[in-house]
Amino acid sequence: MSLVAQALALALQAEAQSLYTQLDLATAFPWPPVLIGSALSGLMVDRDLDIMFDAPNATAPTILKGLTTVATRVHLLTADFRDERSDRRPTPALTDERFYAVLHTPTWKIDLTFWLHVVDHPHVADALRLKAATKEQRLRILQLKAEHRDRNSSQIYAAVLDGGVPPASST
Repeated sequence: MSLVAQALALALQAEAQSLYTQLDLATAFPWPPVLIGSALSGLMVDRDLDIMFDAPNATAPTILKGLTTVATRVHLLTADFRDERSDRRPTPALTDERFYAVLHTPTWKIDLTFWLHVVDHPHVADALRLKAATKEQRLRILQLKAEHRDRNSSQIYAAVLDGGVPPASST
């Protein structure tokens, strides 16, 4: 399992980087994109690309214009755009106001989060912490993510990194 999981993660990592380059989000939107999640940590088991922007002056028309540009660069099957400001934000914290887009290509899910408040969001630090995990921890995370696709990855990361999950067997 471990060699297969590693090979899959590396292959997905290369695909993710290729897609990220193809999207060229830095020219589609007026804010710099920041790669986060498993594409940054290298712990990919699914074709799911997460990108965030610190975009305090974002407006729906600006983001929709950028999404129109993105649609000329990749074949989009669906695009779901959400205004998550005020009482529609995902948590009670005012700093979690955002615009959020989920795009689907024939093979990839792309999450774009446009944060409206520039604060320290833990996404990059969390991914870098995962990138620095030991080889055994990384293999165990990949194994658990592959076996438990219905679980929240953050729970798996915490369980492995904080010592709550024993190492994988050598099979």
